[in-house]
Amino acid sequence: MEDYRILYYEVYEFPQCPTDSGRYYGKTPVLEQAETVIRNAKENGKLLFMKAVCSDGKKRFMF
Repeated sequence: MEDYRILYYEVYEFPQCPTDSGRYYGKTPVLEQAETVIRNAKENGKLLFMKAVCSDGKKRFMF
């Protein structure tokens, strides 16, 4: 198992087409804040997802 820690979370809009990338929405070091933004956007008809940016340089898809 890799050794890393999460530095912050990036939030993106889901792409319109499967071949596109998601549009950057914002970032925060607080997981609960990112989850709240995603939940509130969903209530308003917008779909977002987040990636964890880690100390090993990788970005990991969360949801």
